[in-house]
Amino acid sequence: MNYPDILTSLSGEKINSRFLWENFRRGEIAGLFGDYVYGKCPAGKPDGISFKVTKVIGGFHGHKITYNEITAGFSDYSFKIMGFVPEKKHKVPAFVYLMIEAQEKRSDLLEEPQSDFLPVLDIAERGYAVFVLPSSGIYPDWENKADYRKGVFGVLSPDREKRRSNDWATISAWAWGMSRVIDYLETRDDIDTDNIAVAGHSRGGKTALWCAANDSRASFAVSNASGCMGAAVLRGKTGEHIKDINITDWFCENFKKFNDNEEMLPVDQHMLLSLIAPRLLYVESCSEDDWADPLNERLACRLASQVYSEIYGLKGAVLPDEPVEADKAYHEGSIGYHMKSGKHSITSEDWNYYMDFWDKKRNGGKKGE
Repeated sequence: MNYPDILTSLSGEKINSRFLWENFRRGEIAGLFGDYVYGKCPAGKPDGISFKVTKVIGGFHGHKITYNEITAGFSDYSFKIMGFVPEKKHKVPAFVYLMIEAQEKRSDLLEEPQSDFLPVLDIAERGYAVFVLPSSGIYPDWENKADYRKGVFGVLSPDREKRRSNDWATISAWAWGMSRVIDYLETRDDIDTDNIAVAGHSRGGKTALWCAANDSRASFAVSNASGCMGAAVLRGKTGEHIKDINITDWFCENFKKFNDNEEMLPVDQHMLLSLIAPRLLYVESCSEDDWADPLNERLACRLASQVYSEIYGLKGAVLPDEPVEADKAYHEGSIGYHMKSGKHSITSEDWNYYMDFWDKKRNGGKKGE
């Protein structure tokens, strides 16, 4: 199988230095993903955006955690952020988690913070804050597809009839929202802004990767079972393909041209992962998730490691030859990985892997420091 070469530019030049990577090739790859896959996001923080804490609960559920509910907005548009911060005397690292609509509908984090997909109390106990962005506040999921009048599109892209073929779509909008949460975290004096992670499951994992690719303030990206157009290399993939995923409005109009022409797509997902280098990256797979294709998620990690090693002199993914052992952590390099036994899901077990990895890479394995 031929995969696009990360370190060869469109003009055929070999990229063999950090200067060439950071000043030319990295932007070239990000531009291709913007033009042909996710669509171009509006750049930077919107004028007039404000953040107002509208609810504070100390000693949340009897724990040393403070809950903050934040309303973010500009013009006539607003969205909610839910923050759970351990009560410490020092600044704490923070996860920004995109809560997809299916998760919103089945869980009330205020009433039941130990959710199966987001164990808030466990995360805070480990010394990490977590700020949750409900995706519906940015734009509803694909059941409302191709409207582009709701949510943030209604404010920043009001002229639906004039949309271009590479204009941003839902995943780019959600990624934009995650970056706005980072904007908010930069206003707080209890958050270690050098240690902010973006994380998500399934379509949320795709979003976290695209957010981190565009926002270098994210020092760590976590992709849980993100599969097609997330962490899995597309070429040679089993399960979901472009034609399957394009029933959604997650991607720009140009992406539909590749429904039956996948080999013509000028990028593949190992290139997306490479955009996060030299920052930390974590990819999780599920052993029974053929639709996402764990094998090709691992392949993307291996191929993206070229940038970590050849450009930055770092270990990327350190994985054994196939098959990989399930329920085992592979945490040696800057790209962490594990494959959980079972079906498509995110669990407290996964969160422990993520926090173990981040503990190890941030402070030599000292938990909660």
